[in-house]
Parts: sequence; structure tokens; C-alpha cells
Amino acid sequence: MMTAEELIDGYDILFDAPLRLAHEAVLTYAAAEEPDGWPSIPTLYRFARCYRVDVGQLAALCGVLTYRIGRKLVFCDSRRSPAHVRMTAPAKFGRKVLAAYGFYATAANLIARDRARLH
Repeated sequence: MMTAEELIDGYDILFDAPLRLAHEAVLTYAAAEEPDGWPSIPTLYRFARCYRVDVGQLAALCGVLTYRIGRKLVFCDSRRSPAHVRMTAPAKFGRKVLAAYGFYATAANLIARDRARLH
């Protein structure tokens, strides 16, 4: 079973500094400014542009998967609309987006596991 320390060690390996900084900044901003405390799609776009990172990877680190239909980018928000994620074939998502989402999902599972132990 993976530990939180192992996950954090992988963060620096999997994601470059601009993406890590954008991730921390967007989560901090959203916690203070978004109605539900979680990044919205416009906020993800804004921070991706500001830090010059891929919006798909940044979104996936926040639990929002993306894929393209033609030139249109489609967002699947696992927190606000988990059914959309479940009904979308994994093959639609890019490798880097899936890696970032895997990191998010693993972190969320570790947090849930640790919270369950406290109660």
C-alpha cells in the first residue's frame, strides 16, 4: 500500500515545477474564492494561462478530466459530476491527463483512508 510520503516523492518526478506551482496556486485560490472551494473551469483556464501549463494536466490534478471532440475541449469533473467521468471511455483521455488524474485519485484515496483511521 502506498504511503503519503511515497506519493509526494513522485510529485516532483511526474510533474515539472510550473505545473506544481500552478496546482498549488489554483487550489489555494479556489479554497478562498470559489463558492464550493474547488477550482472551476474558468479558474483552471486562467491559472493554466498564467503559469503557461497545459490546462488538461492542471485540471486533472484537480480531479477534472479533459478530452477533445474536434477542436472543442470537453471537461469531466469528478467532484461535481462523477457520472460523466464514469460514462466516458478511458481511451478518450490523453496519457499525461490520465497520469495527473491518477495522482489526484491516489491522493484523494490516501486522504480518505487516513481520515477513516482517525474516526
